[in-house]
Amino acid sequence: MATFDAGGAFGGGLSGLAAGAPFGPVGMAATGILGLIGGGLTGGGPAEYQFSPLQEQLMGYGFDQVKASPARRKSILSEFKSRKTGGNRGAAESFLESYRDRFSNPEFIEKRLAKSYKKPVDYSKDSFQSMAQSVFGSQGLGYTGDEYASFAERAKGAGIRSPQAFGDMLKKELIQSGKVMTPQQEMFSYLFGTPERDPSGRLTNRYPAIAKYTPPALPQAVTYQYGA
Repeated sequence: MATFDAGGAFGGGLSGLAAGAPFGPVGMAATGILGLIGGGLTGGGPAEYQFSPLQEQLMGYGFDQVKASPARRKSILSEFKSRKTGGNRGAAESFLESYRDRFSNPEFIEKRLAKSYKKPVDYSKDSFQSMAQSVFGSQGLGYTGDEYASFAERAKGAGIRSPQAFGDMLKKELIQSGKVMTPQQEMFSYLFGTPERDPSGRLTNRYPAIAKYTPPALPQAVTYQYGA
């Protein structure tokens, strides 16, 4: 006859969680629940122990975390659609990707992501262009239409799909090309103005105020003759 061992249930649950850890949240939840049940039952006959309503609710909660319910799937896909409609397909895809290992039935996520990945990103949208204007404008720089087209090509090659990642790419390129002020240059700019740039836009160490500075004339030396 089987009995329920509370201590065994606790230990079995912990063992189950540890066993499922390598498999992510889904594995931990599934093996934890099985360990809880298996560890709590002892003996070889039918179980006499009846779970309390609270215990049944806790078990149900664990199973809900393993498998996405229809309501949960609808909620996730609705949020994905909302983010995509807002003009940020990359952020919407990242949102879905964060749920890939959460459920035991991720097919609804994989299907929607596969469909979204097939659609190319339109870098001519206002969200991308506004990001580029913000990044370059913060440094007092501009760019031509041809230069923006080259930005878009590099972003496409790097698999960038969101305005934020696009902006990060542009910031990194500006820093690497020497077109962003260093902390030292910023400090001097407060005193002497923004350092000059060469034709390519690269910052120099020439400051307008220093270049125009003319030191005051030194007083002429006066000579004295002894006995005059």
